[in-house]
Amino acid sequence: MPSIGEFYGLETKQMTEVVRRFPRPNLIGKALFPTSPSSTKSVYWDVVSGSRKLAKYSTVGAEAHISALEPRTRINTEVLYLREKKVIDEATKNFIDKIGQFDVPYGEQLLTDELEALDRMIENTKEKARWEALTTGKLHIQQVDPPIYMKIDYGFDSNHLATAGTLWSTTTSSNPLSDILDWKKLISRDSWVTPTDAYMNQTVMQYLVENSAVQTLLQYTVGNDLARNGYISVLAGINLNVYDISYVNDDGTVAQFIPDTKFVMLAKTGMGKEFTGPIDVPTDTGAVTQIGKVSYSWSTKDPVDTWILVGDSFMPAIQNPDQIVSATVA
Repeated sequence: MPSIGEFYGLETKQMTEVVRRFPRPNLIGKALFPTSPSSTKSVYWDVVSGSRKLAKYSTVGAEAHISALEPRTRINTEVLYLREKKVIDEATKNFIDKIGQFDVPYGEQLLTDELEALDRMIENTKEKARWEALTTGKLHIQQVDPPIYMKIDYGFDSNHLATAGTLWSTTTSSNPLSDILDWKKLISRDSWVTPTDAYMNQTVMQYLVENSAVQTLLQYTVGNDLARNGYISVLAGINLNVYDISYVNDDGTVAQFIPDTKFVMLAKTGMGKEFTGPIDVPTDTGAVTQIGKVSYSWSTKDPVDTWILVGDSFMPAIQNPDQIVSATVA
């Protein structure tokens, strides 16, 4: 238990456990990049196109055919660090703590709410980076204050950054079904796996729903599905996922993780991963290094304030860009 003048529940281990357990089921991109811990801030991954060649027949007792090593591209970079903090000033703490005693439940709830808000900011930034990588094939960080610059090219072939034959926003003459079948075939041809899912926001889904050719198809297939859910869940064997979660930019404008112009089709298994690296956490005697998300607090004496911080490090890695088609459809 803390003594009078201390804020209840600010133990580093407990705070870290709390922020690591916040559920984020609404962030679809998080599930596409399984976490891979790294003991160093420098990380790398290889981009390898799986072989689609045929093996040679051989006769008994003969030497095996010699195959060449697969070409690969190695991407070297460092994890990106995110740290956000808030101050629980003396007036706020006095409001939480009753005179001579602690209002423990209220204090715990306030602390949890503020940690959740800090964690949400960090997770929003990570999600934005994931979808920038998936929709553009690149990750470009250019921040003025503090100055951060990083640019990563994930090696998408130009035909995997596709454009619809006729933009789907032209609902009377575009042919989304034909486009989807072409992109599905492209992924299967280049990656040796079959794509399963596609992601878009509600605007692009509306183009599909209003498309003349798709409406004709709906009469015989998924019309009931559309009436029940408001969108098409499967088309051409691809699960269609509508993702409308948004974030707020520094200038106050609202933006969506998937732009109104994009349709991303992919095969999830083996597509990529997300590195998380080491972070130093202060202790009474110095600092310890932990891997992954952390949270801790500290106090100042003049003014008498308590600070809480949430920190994380990450780098989304796309190992098999051939498993993705990012298409401009509007």
